[in-house]
Amino acid sequence: MTKLLVRCLARSRNMPGPATCLQRLPPGCQPVLLDSSDGVGLTSLSWAPDATLQGHLGRGAAGTYGALADVNPAAQLERHCAGEQWIFAAGLPKAGLGWLGWFGFECGHALESFPWHAPYPDEWPDFHFGRYRHACVWMPDGEVLLLFASMEGQAETSATALFQFQQLLAAGPGAAPRHCKGPQLRPQTRPEVFYHGVEQIRTWIGAGELYQANLSHVLAGCFEEDPRALYASLRHQQPTSMSAYWEDASGRALLSHSPERFLQVRGAELLSQPIKGTAARGNNAVEDAQCAINLEQDVKERAELTMIVDMTRNDLGRIANVGAVTVDSVGQIEAFRTLFHRTASVRARWNPHLGFARLFAATFPPASITGAPKVRALRAIADLEQRARGPYCGCLGYWIPGADPHGDFSVLIRTATVSAGMLRLAVGAGIVWDSNPQREWEETQLKGRYLTGS
Repeated sequence: MTKLLVRCLARSRNMPGPATCLQRLPPGCQPVLLDSSDGVGLTSLSWAPDATLQGHLGRGAAGTYGALADVNPAAQLERHCAGEQWIFAAGLPKAGLGWLGWFGFECGHALESFPWHAPYPDEWPDFHFGRYRHACVWMPDGEVLLLFASMEGQAETSATALFQFQQLLAAGPGAAPRHCKGPQLRPQTRPEVFYHGVEQIRTWIGAGELYQANLSHVLAGCFEEDPRALYASLRHQQPTSMSAYWEDASGRALLSHSPERFLQVRGAELLSQPIKGTAARGNNAVEDAQCAINLEQDVKERAELTMIVDMTRNDLGRIANVGAVTVDSVGQIEAFRTLFHRTASVRARWNPHLGFARLFAATFPPASITGAPKVRALRAIADLEQRARGPYCGCLGYWIPGADPHGDFSVLIRTATVSAGMLRLAVGAGIVWDSNPQREWEETQLKGRYLTGS
């Protein structure tokens, strides 16, 4: 067993904000910012992992079902951290450290058979995790902690982490992050093609093959600016408790402002908070209140979320103790800067000794961004979209292994990829029998508004 002993090396109440600190880190240090940009919860900034796990799934021919992937990413992560026991000193938050990274949507090929497509552009991996042993953690009371994990029995110095902390602190609390604007984004799919996809899903629903499927398309534009600066600019335009910035050693970046929790693990406790139902904000307080009421009363939107809650219960039930799945909320309105959503909460209890790979197999891909039933929806999505989704609709977060494991993963929606001078943002909508193609298209455009400020 490898014991990693976590202690606090330094504390400060004069640290700059997370976006400023992110931009002060050197290129190539593979930063991960897990950002409660709405002020709810903890924010952590980690960098310089001492171990990295990434990979590509062996693919079948494009458009074919074929066998399952030859790599199971969750099983690989489980093997890499097998025997690790992270021990946090009393009073320290379990955040910022451990294995941080993401699984792309195509990791579902390790679990279910659905059509393959060519890899995501610019040689993105299908999954990427790093083991991070030091991080800055912003506490709710404004204090910032520098956490460091040393390996028991090894003579290790924390001098480098302390020096980097002092460099970040030198920026001063009033230092402002650099900002830049998002690019002009253009749909890579014609509206008529998307409309046809909606109608095809409705046909399958009418034939009894589906109840719902999530259909998406891509907005893209040239972007040669600093993605860290863009994240800083967007941080207050779309504040969420599950925001994140990720960057690899080559400069590929994920800018995520996801409002949706895929899966939280607190020892034996599991929590999933799926989202379905979207409405634009009003132009004033009166209109805003009416928009929220309309969403709450919308029969279609309520039916969508009800189906996804049932799917989430079923997924968690595959790993949970018998009778240990409960629904805290079937849906409540949440307000964001550009829109409203309806969010549900589903809890479960499980045996952590079953391991991460079995938990992942029971729940991935997330229910809200596939459809019902899940496997048929995966096949419908692949048939209609004719592209790899890449990181989009996968999940991002952290995993701290051990007898009392902790983890938290968002659903990678409202997530842009930046690489090779291009920014890509996929946007989608849940399609049901009474979906209107034009309205669904307009919903996808609304979901992309935060990035351009339009």
